[in-house]
Amino acid sequence: MSSLFTIYWRCLGLPLSRAKGALVDRVPFSLVEGMIWIGVAFALALIVVALTGKWRQLRSRPSLFALLAAGPILLVCMALGQGAFPLSLAPTAWREPLAHAFAGPPLPYPDFKRELELREERLQREFSPLYYQSLGEDEILTGCDCALDGVLASLGLAPGRKVASMKPMGPLTTVLGLSYGGPAFHDPFFGEMAMVRAEDHPSTRYWRLIGICHEAAHAKGFTREMDAEILTQLALSRSEDARYRMLGDIMYLRKSGERIHFPEYLRTEIRASWDSLEQAERRQPAVRFLRKITKKLGFQNSGGKYGSREGAEAWDPAHPFYATVAALLRDSAGVAHGR
Repeated sequence: MSSLFTIYWRCLGLPLSRAKGALVDRVPFSLVEGMIWIGVAFALALIVVALTGKWRQLRSRPSLFALLAAGPILLVCMALGQGAFPLSLAPTAWREPLAHAFAGPPLPYPDFKRELELREERLQREFSPLYYQSLGEDEILTGCDCALDGVLASLGLAPGRKVASMKPMGPLTTVLGLSYGGPAFHDPFFGEMAMVRAEDHPSTRYWRLIGICHEAAHAKGFTREMDAEILTQLALSRSEDARYRMLGDIMYLRKSGERIHFPEYLRTEIRASWDSLEQAERRQPAVRFLRKITKKLGFQNSGGKYGSREGAEAWDPAHPFYATVAALLRDSAGVAHGR
């Protein structure tokens, strides 16, 4: 399957991804949001026609029937193209996982702990609030677009499309995303990237910056969350810009499940984001209601597929995120952990 995907990606997938990206990045609003509204409206219209006994009259007007039928067909195609489940029709879900393609040797816990301590010490030593605040969302989108291209080239992987726009999520995708646990998305069907507005989901600055890089990794042609996390970590850690490496350290430490001592500025920011998020959620009854349903049905997003550990989780020497990142950083020329 991986060899077939390589042929597909070079011959069809990449040109199609570039064409879609060039189009959707120019649209000033969320195309995904608009298409969902249109699909739902047309589907509801068909239901009303069927319930009112006017189905035959509609079928006698082929053009109108085809237009309304396009609504639910669009929704089905968008759903099947998400790559979020085993039977997904998103071709990028057929890639060989990076943790398999670049499997490294087992990572003993003492080595993992030593890397955490090195990154924690470096973050404490080099962190600067002014430097941290100087990196904006537009800048990191451009920077990660280039950095990810460099990572893919170093791994011998085909490039992805140029990423030029991260849009704000609309009201419907915001409700759905926050209910499921996905405050940002890359839509494989249209190739669009979007992130929740800060006022709807207050969060730390580093979360938004890392999230932009993560979604850009998806847009490069990697559907799995673990793959996007691995590529994001490599892009940030290998950067010549110390601000990117700082974000790479924060990302690495936050996912570890270990007790970490962050700089006081970051601890204050984290606490403030929790308080702001709690206040925002009080104003979102629909999100609270749907979140309970998704959690009960087992649809709630989880940190496991992103390679994040829980505090009580036993250490896995073959951890798909940490073992893969350790091997790729160790093997990559020009990476110096003690900067």
